[in-house]
Amino acid sequence: MISYDEACNIVNSASKFGICLGLERMEEILVHFGSPEKKIPAIHLAGTNGKGSTLTYLKSIFTEAGYSVGTFTSPAIRKINDKIQVNDKEILDSDFSLIIEQLSPIINKIKETSLGAPTEFEIMTAVAFQYFATKAKPDIVLIETGLGGRLDSTNVIQPLISIITNIGHDHMDILGHTIEAVAKEKAGIIKQGVPVVSGCKQLDAIEVMKKKAKEASASLYQFKEDFTCDHSEGHFSFQYKDYVIENLQTGMLGRHQQENATLALMAISILEKNGFQVGEKAIRNGLVKAKIANRIEIVQEQPTIIFDGGHNPEGMEALATTLANSFPSKRIYILFCAMKDKNMKDMLKPISTIAKEIILTSFLYDRAMDPHQVYEECSYSNSKVIDNVSDAYDYLEKKLHVDDVLVVTGSLYFLNYFRNECKK
Repeated sequence: MISYDEACNIVNSASKFGICLGLERMEEILVHFGSPEKKIPAIHLAGTNGKGSTLTYLKSIFTEAGYSVGTFTSPAIRKINDKIQVNDKEILDSDFSLIIEQLSPIINKIKETSLGAPTEFEIMTAVAFQYFATKAKPDIVLIETGLGGRLDSTNVIQPLISIITNIGHDHMDILGHTIEAVAKEKAGIIKQGVPVVSGCKQLDAIEVMKKKAKEASASLYQFKEDFTCDHSEGHFSFQYKDYVIENLQTGMLGRHQQENATLALMAISILEKNGFQVGEKAIRNGLVKAKIANRIEIVQEQPTIIFDGGHNPEGMEALATTLANSFPSKRIYILFCAMKDKNMKDMLKPISTIAKEIILTSFLYDRAMDPHQVYEECSYSNSKVIDNVSDAYDYLEKKLHVDDVLVVTGSLYFLNYFRNECKK
């Protein structure tokens, strides 16, 4: 069998082919693998903001209820394996290597066809499906789209439920330049006869969901229309028809997290009709215990250090609102780096009004922004450029007092680099 390092090299070597949306290569890979995607009891999640958090609430609740739970998420946090987990344990290096070895001749065969070479994400998706279907065999699998929905590599499954979280302004150069266009791509995960839970808020996006669900004869459960989330002093209540659970609390900060949790509860309400027994105790405990890396994640106290992957304007707006509500009297410092294809002005605007100082920086990644260019374009009086991220962190560490807050944000890729290289 090939070594783990050799397996990683096969995956990493595919990254140079970049993002190449479409399902033909994915379908071809899986046919050679015996169609493992057809053997997975899955929930499929898409959306601009909130899908990772919604997935985490589902995972935690199902775990509390005694089910084994598989997850396929992105990007990786510490190593490539942690995209693929069962009960919070990543796929073993040996299992990963074995599946990559099985995949290798398939990859080489497809390379020689008109379909072209499989991408890194396609390879990892195939590994996940094969692992869940033939090795781990969890009771439920939670699958997060990588980009968009309609043409995303994960969109070859036939799920038990589809969940589409809030739609926002992200990847618009690829998915479309309006909310309606982006919503159509996300709605592409809706399947014939498969129930869909929608957390969309914009009227244009909601109309897209309703139209697509009707075309697919899929029951649509729309947030604020079919089910609700009522906020009250750090708690919230979920209501769907006559079913109400009051005084719920989440393990993640922010009203937006309560709304993400509500989407998970709606999905569970549907699945309970299909044989999954969860119960109120598992719901309450699962919501409180649910944590996710890089989502308003408090990694240190006194001073408080928070990681948040607010990678688009909507995410940064949610971050700013949560910081203002949770730390109203504290000095807040921001360490920021995003990908250069993002709308920097709209991302920085929400946090510029609450930050004592914003440090714009960069790291070793070809898609990372140029902090000097961002400074020139945005030029907030409380912003400053420190090119090297380690130097930027050293600068901020010396300024922080015990009651201050430092937020590292802008991109999940930046956060993962920072976590591994600067904040060990």
